[in-house]
Amino acid sequence: MKGKTNDRPDREFRWLAFVLSLTLSAGATAQPAQTNLSETHAPSAPGQPQKLSFNKEIAPIVFEHCSMCHRPGQAAPFSLLSYTDVKKRARQVAEVTGKRFMPPWLPEKGYGEFAGDRSLRPDQIEAIRRWVADGAEEGAAADLPPLPRWTEDWMLGKPDLIVKLPQPYSLAPEGKDVYRDVVVPIPTTERKIIKGVEFLPGNWKVLHHAFINIDPTRVSRRLAEKENPPGFNGMALPETAVMPGGQTLGWQPGKVPSFSPEGLGWVLETNTDLVLQLHLHPSGKPELVQPAVAFYFAQTAPTNSAFRINLNPLLIDIPAGQSDYVIEDKYLLPIDVDLLSVYPHAHYIARRMEGYALLADGRRQDLLLIKDWDFNWQGDYRYAKPIFLPRGTTLGMRFTYDNSAGNVRNPNHPPRRVKYGLQTTDEMAELWFQVLPRIPYERALLAQGFFGHLAEGTIAYNEAVIQENPNDAEAHVKVGRGRLFLGQMPAALEQFRAAVKTDPKYDKGWYDLGFLLLNQQHFDEARDAFEHVVKLNPDDYQALGNLGNIYMQKGDLNQAEANFRAALRLNPDDRVARGNLDLVLTAKAKAGK
Repeated sequence: MKGKTNDRPDREFRWLAFVLSLTLSAGATAQPAQTNLSETHAPSAPGQPQKLSFNKEIAPIVFEHCSMCHRPGQAAPFSLLSYTDVKKRARQVAEVTGKRFMPPWLPEKGYGEFAGDRSLRPDQIEAIRRWVADGAEEGAAADLPPLPRWTEDWMLGKPDLIVKLPQPYSLAPEGKDVYRDVVVPIPTTERKIIKGVEFLPGNWKVLHHAFINIDPTRVSRRLAEKENPPGFNGMALPETAVMPGGQTLGWQPGKVPSFSPEGLGWVLETNTDLVLQLHLHPSGKPELVQPAVAFYFAQTAPTNSAFRINLNPLLIDIPAGQSDYVIEDKYLLPIDVDLLSVYPHAHYIARRMEGYALLADGRRQDLLLIKDWDFNWQGDYRYAKPIFLPRGTTLGMRFTYDNSAGNVRNPNHPPRRVKYGLQTTDEMAELWFQVLPRIPYERALLAQGFFGHLAEGTIAYNEAVIQENPNDAEAHVKVGRGRLFLGQMPAALEQFRAAVKTDPKYDKGWYDLGFLLLNQQHFDEARDAFEHVVKLNPDDYQALGNLGNIYMQKGDLNQAEANFRAALRLNPDDRVARGNLDLVLTAKAKAGK
């Protein structure tokens, strides 16, 4: 039947979109002025520096760098808003600042200049050390600066829209960390351009970090509705839940939200669900967690869109006891871009992280260095100024892991072999670069090239999995998808057939097999594959829609209509099924049926 709406290739490549992001930024909305010790304190005698006081020298440092989190109702376990608070923990404060464990800021200086750098200068660290060593005196009351002013509500101002979890999630008092995924419909009646997003955790004490995703389908919602209260556990989201528009949307204690630059907002369609990934720490007593997200609307349409380049090598296999395991990945930029931000991610045994650019003339530009990675303080980092990277530049990453007993963060005692995986006792190696194409229409060229890079990496990793376990149906499907993206149809078909032969109950294998057969116009085989999908997963509205397409092609308008209506009952927002149903109804009306 001519004039049908296009089939849905988008589903087949959603696995290429990765979702992870957090920001760790600077302190309060109003910061006290910094104190220059060399200007304000002449020594009382030659070679005898004057004693420092809390009120004059130390309070400005603490108020600027510590009090954002170390105040009542925030994530830190104790307050540092007064002399009494700080004096009580003076030696601890000196120790953690001297070791640069606090304030938490992982990047090394000189390897990229970042906005919101919360780290202390050497003179500030020395001032704290001297103050404690000299007896931690309070000083004159007149020298004490006013406390910073904080908003306990939305830092970006009054939101245009607030989406809040309808009922709190109840976190058990004991046990392992919980990764809880919750889904909330976003109540918009028209398309919006989003210039800013802000997150309130609903319980600062137990929320370690959160990721913000959206799902334009109802797949995540239906999955969440299977549990009471609604939601599901785990780090793996449905393929339909993604971070929009090249964004890195997330939250961590200390994050200060910001608006996107003019013209870089992203589009929020109607009938979209908010999907929050919450990493929760049990506190020893029952806790309620009820997060909310604020959306801020832009009045002008986007003129450009950022893109995320995720260097993500998957072939990770770290022997027990090895202290210097290295993994690398590189990608050659096909267009001119401005680098906006960087986000590193790994689990517990990663130690050193390097991000860099190799320019076409052979020069190396360092973009990030973390000498001592700490999973508990991960964040993404926005550059103080965008960094221009011309086409022909190679973006690179090099991560080093310590899987020895000497690594105090190693969760395994004794150490064991660690491979790639989503659990925190597995390992990952991700370095996200958020870039902005200099020429907006070249974004598609960047995406095509980068997804090809991802496809090649996915093929290599999953072929290694198949060598170890030929009966891994999921690995066969992922190799097939990579081959399909690269245009290698026969090889893709072979992998999809292997997947359903290995596991006849794996619905994704049947779906991908049906998708490829449908596009090759093998309608009878494709129908059989999609019927398998619907038997295994009756909620797969796309399989029902594709069955409708097949019956429409074969001229069976009644069966086509029945399948399109079934797809729309599951997802009323399925535009493909809606468009094809309209075509079928028009054809039936003309035929007098």
